[in-house]
Amino acid sequence: MSFIRAILYYLTIAVALIVIGVPYMMFRGLLLGQWMECTRICITFFNALFKIFGIKLNVVGKENIPQCTDYVLIANHQSFLDINVLWPAIAITSFIAKGELWHIPVFGWVLTRIGCIPVNRKDPRKNAGMGKLVKERLENGYTITVFPEGHRSADGKMLPFQNGIFRMAKENHFNLLPVTLINTGKVLSKTKFSLVPGQVTIVVHPMLKPEDYANMQMGDLRDKIHDTIQSAL
Repeated sequence: MSFIRAILYYLTIAVALIVIGVPYMMFRGLLLGQWMECTRICITFFNALFKIFGIKLNVVGKENIPQCTDYVLIANHQSFLDINVLWPAIAITSFIAKGELWHIPVFGWVLTRIGCIPVNRKDPRKNAGMGKLVKERLENGYTITVFPEGHRSADGKMLPFQNGIFRMAKENHFNLLPVTLINTGKVLSKTKFSLVPGQVTIVVHPMLKPEDYANMQMGDLRDKIHDTIQSAL
């Protein structure tokens, strides 16, 4: 049964993207010029989808959710579900994601239009200038999410963080919001094709502003945020 649920979950998202998402973006983005607001529909969509599939969200630390939009959300990564829960739990957001996703017809176009940024994992030299691009997105009112582990953890235990976003933060002075995602990997598994109804907890930690880490070395900032996120697991 969990196998069938997983198939239906992924299939529902794929069909909704084509049948609802693309036409909606054509209307709101192309006609109204409101590209940044296009993903707001994801809040309603995923709230409904979670009810259908028995996924409950528990947000801890709601008082730490910023009222502003110009911050980088940094989270651990266990599941495809991680991306889905952030919209209804915290805010509409764009993502720094693997560049291979941009090769998918239609989907790559959608990612670009909603402000997502591709990262080249095969040739890191092609990522030069990404910090300025992230800064530009933030200045234009986007929230950007990144999973610094680089890929999903197979057992739910956090992997070491890569340096990229923390180097960019030191150079470009980003607001950083640490977030811990709990049980996403158990509900929608990476290692086996299954979806099991259950509760996902999202812990929102206090935001770090540039002045909070101005005197820290990049590696210390990276480790501090890693430890903060891990502390809630």
